Amino acid sequence: MRFRTRRDADGEPAAARNTEASDAALEFFHDAAVTQADAGVPSFHVTRRMQQIATVLGLPGTRVYTMPAGVLVHHADGTTAFFDADNSTAGTGSLRMDQLQELQSLLDDVAAGRTSAEEGLERLRAMKNAPPRYSTATVLAGHALFGLGFGMLLKATWWGLVLAAGLAMIVGGVNGLASRNRAGAALFPVVAAFAVTAVVDLCAPRIGMNPSLAMIAPLASLLPAAAMTYAVIDLSAGQAISGTARLAVSVQRMVLLAFGAYAASRLIPVAPHYTGTTLDWAPWLGVAVFCAGSLLTESAPVRALPALILVAYTTFTVQFFATDHGGPILGGVAAGVATVIASGVFNRLPDALPSYAGFVPVLWVVVPGALGLQGAVELGEPGDHLNAVTEIGIAGMVIVALAVGFLFATLTFDTVRSTLRRRPPTRIGPHG
Repeated sequence: MRFRTRRDADGEPAAARNTEASDAALEFFHDAAVTQADAGVPSFHVTRRMQQIATVLGLPGTRVYTMPAGVLVHHADGTTAFFDADNSTAGTGSLRMDQLQELQSLLDDVAAGRTSAEEGLERLRAMKNAPPRYSTATVLAGHALFGLGFGMLLKATWWGLVLAAGLAMIVGGVNGLASRNRAGAALFPVVAAFAVTAVVDLCAPRIGMNPSLAMIAPLASLLPAAAMTYAVIDLSAGQAISGTARLAVSVQRMVLLAFGAYAASRLIPVAPHYTGTTLDWAPWLGVAVFCAGSLLTESAPVRALPALILVAYTTFTVQFFATDHGGPILGGVAAGVATVIASGVFNRLPDALPSYAGFVPVLWVVVPGALGLQGAVELGEPGDHLNAVTEIGIAGMVIVALAVGFLFATLTFDTVRSTLRRRPPTRIGPHG
């Protein structure tokens, strides 16, 4: 990580003038802010959390602003310092779930005064360097469960589930290798979408599935569900710079996936008829299977699975009934509110993931990105383009609805919590 700071005319670093805080406190504050930005945590959450930590570490008036390429720290004396993010892709997360869990625990301990800045720095470095919890074979099995669960959410056929699990395992494994190289990471969405669509166009009609639907589950892990939702949240919360960066990265990823899928669909002929028996009961089981796959691919401890499943099922159930009664937009708002409530409630369970990590898999369960990808591909195919445009529009509105629900629930809880803290204690008179 590179460090840049403004210096006065005498050449003295501005941060060095802060005599109220130790160098370790400043270093921990900066590193913790950058790590949260690398993790893809919503900007308003970073700002609020770091304000709490600044007070505990003796850095009054210090503020953090999340930028596309790092964080900008404004000190109480009016000086600023910019810190480059380790993650080169703006708005995406570079930490696994187990690392997010350790990061949340560390920030809680520092905010509560249980951990010093020096110890916090050691724990932060150990967290970043921690190896994955599971072996390569287990991670590949997790990708297969990921695709299988997502296929269940889409009500695939039996053979469609087999196809989804197999292709998802291949995509996840190759993506892990491609992500080690910047050029490979940039090109992989196009290549993966082209290859998956080509295979699906040849196989899906023979197993009774619509190819444009069958391709989604294997590519689900590449959909920018979290970044896209966080982008709208940041924009709604007034974080224009980080929100715009996240939105741009999300749109670029969707365009690359749609381009690869469209190119394959134009080159590979598709059978005009595909009739198969869909599994209408599968989504309710698919939520649990999908959560298990997410846990293994993101190296989260198995003990975190119950809380993760509870959050996912709560959101899925609320969205299901809200959509049934009021349509997908109302379902999106209800899902956003339910996710925040469930994450806050079940976050208290032992070994639960932090709230901003626990509901990331839920964003895939709601499937707005899948709808958008399917609509983008169908838009380039001959036929009824109005239906494709409608799917893209609905996907965009569901994402906005999710963000509104997240933001509404978060701000409401913060307001209630602040009101309760400011309320003076009740005085009891001499007569009780």
